[in-house]
Amino acid sequence: MNPSLSRNSLAWAVALPPLIILALFFVVPLGYLLFISFMTNSATSLFDVQPTLANYTEIFSDSFYWLIIQRTLLSTAVVLILCLLLGYPAAFYAAHLSPRGRLIMLMIMMVPLMVSNVVRAYGWFAILGRRGVLSGTLTGTGIIERPVQYLYSFEAVTLGLLTILLPFMVVSLTNSLATIDKHYTEAAHSLGAGPWRTFLRVTLPLSSPGIASGLMLVTFLALSAYVSIALLGGPRYKLLVSMVFDSVSTFRWPRAAALSFVLLLIAFIIAIVIQLVVRPQRVQGKA
Repeated sequence: MNPSLSRNSLAWAVALPPLIILALFFVVPLGYLLFISFMTNSATSLFDVQPTLANYTEIFSDSFYWLIIQRTLLSTAVVLILCLLLGYPAAFYAAHLSPRGRLIMLMIMMVPLMVSNVVRAYGWFAILGRRGVLSGTLTGTGIIERPVQYLYSFEAVTLGLLTILLPFMVVSLTNSLATIDKHYTEAAHSLGAGPWRTFLRVTLPLSSPGIASGLMLVTFLALSAYVSIALLGGPRYKLLVSMVFDSVSTFRWPRAAALSFVLLLIAFIIAIVIQLVVRPQRVQGKA
């Protein structure tokens, strides 16, 4: 029997079951959802089989939806930048610990992820609410005259998403930084490069795969974090994922499907931009 043919048969035997599962439970439902997005809203059924582009044209022609899209992009961008700026120093420190110390630090950082997002979001109510810790402290010290509501705002949503998504960024960056060969930095120092030059020319480019994967992971989670956005943003501060839920709850399934694909398109565009800007393929010598 041909050895290469045997290896190919074994590879297909291993890959075929997960491919079938992926097709049945992801590709087919996604295709059906795309089909629904081009149908007409119905008051008596899931949708009317009347092809239309109205669901998409109304989204891109309505100033209200453009405001929601811009708000979604702004919130995601701020969360990405903050996660990277706060997560990189923590990951850099963790990468230089012993394997045991690194494991302990990462385990401690992952503890908040064991708590439901709903519980953590409600925890911010006790801090940012009108009678919360922040407002009470500022009132008690005389900085403000009366209690202030800090919930249902851009800042509240950003802070809530940041505390949820920061550990994902730190773990991704730590794994990337820990795999960098120390001989590279030693060689840079021996050639006269200072700490900052070594970091900018050696460490930062070599950690680009971790930066790219962390940014994309945070992007996808931030765009789909409905619970935190709904609780901390409330009715005053809605993002695109909130509009998807609102359309579903009012039984406008084609509109909800169209909004879902707009959200998916935004996620793909951000992922492509991250790949083009960070260029993680440089580490493998492909660019």
